[in-house]
Amino acid sequence: MNTTAVDLHIRAASPGAPTLETGCVLEAGRASLILLGRGCRWHAQPAASCLLAPQKGDEVLFAPLPDGRAFVLAVLTRGESEAVLHFPHGATLNSPLPLRLNSATALRLTAPETGLDAARLEVRAAKAQAVLGECGLLARTLRAAGQRLEQTFERLTARLGSSVRLVRGHDETQAASSRLSVSGQAAVQAGGIEQTAAEIVRIDAPQVHIS
Repeated sequence: MNTTAVDLHIRAASPGAPTLETGCVLEAGRASLILLGRGCRWHAQPAASCLLAPQKGDEVLFAPLPDGRAFVLAVLTRGESEAVLHFPHGATLNSPLPLRLNSATALRLTAPETGLDAARLEVRAAKAQAVLGECGLLARTLRAAGQRLEQTFERLTARLGSSVRLVRGHDETQAASSRLSVSGQAAVQAGGIEQTAAEIVRIDAPQVHIS
């Protein structure tokens, strides 16, 4: 039988129960495959249960049907190329027990939009880096504990109902200019206060009490 590229033959199995055949993938598209099996070329489609997307050069198990269709049921052998799981209509993983993803090198999630819903979230990392174009955070309670924290912002705007900072060691702020505005009462308590200005120190109030 002529099996040249210009003569793609669709072979129908003889009437009766479907059979299982092995073949090699010659061409792999999004929804169709061209296989070479038993000296013939077959037009086939990945079966819904074949989650591993067939690629060119794979040895596959396929079933030709009496109506002329053929479905790839499984990928038998694969080279060193990356395995791809194909879900054309999306997928949901359900498990009543813990579900884990383990990788010896790296784990990456890529999506235009990613959502995470959890009653409890725990993250442990020896080193973390985040690059965000825009970030919004809404939390009832936020606790951060670390031996060292470095933050670099072009602009930072925070609106808090209340805020409490406890620094056990040294606390230092450096800025080109600084302004503190308090609508109510402001109190500063310290063992000693030292203020140094290069030019002017000004205190403006209807009453000033120094004791």
